[in-house]
Amino acid sequence: MADLKLLTERVVEKEKAAIRERIEAAKVQAEDDIQAFKAKEVAREKQAREDMTLKSQNEYTIKKNTLEIDKRNQLLGAKQVVLDKVFKDVKKQLDQIERADFQRFALGVLNQFEAGSELRLVLGEKTANLLDQKWVETQAPKTMTVELANETVQKQSGLIIEKDGIDYNFLFDSLVEDIKPDLLSDISKDLF
Repeated sequence: MADLKLLTERVVEKEKAAIRERIEAAKVQAEDDIQAFKAKEVAREKQAREDMTLKSQNEYTIKKNTLEIDKRNQLLGAKQVVLDKVFKDVKKQLDQIERADFQRFALGVLNQFEAGSELRLVLGEKTANLLDQKWVETQAPKTMTVELANETVQKQSGLIIEKDGIDYNFLFDSLVEDIKPDLLSDISKDLF
């Protein structure tokens, strides 16, 4: 019976040792799982911080670019207002051109046509009182026929030359609009 008792004790001890080993293995596995979970959480938190930082940087860049574009657009809008006013003022001054200056202008225009031309001169309403038939008879080149039309171009200053069914537009509004693209960069440099 003593052998049976000894044998039972050995089996119990063996089982206790096996249980202790399983418990130790479970503790080690649990500790490994905890460490792996912690490492995974640290990595996840680090990635979340990096993602938030990247998102914040992207949002900042977008907002900064939007503000810069808005600023540029406001500046361009203000410049456009100034440029429009400059051209409006030029047109207004041309509408109030002095008689002598307009007569020099008209003579310069007439001299652009070749000798022997038959021209019909139509004045803008705003400058119609600056030339008359007497001026045409005394100042127009003698090498061409120039007729002063009775009608005027409404709400305009300057003149139109009719030759062989073609109208040559020398109305000041049109002339300013024609040279506007060439002058914009020069005026912009001077003003801004």
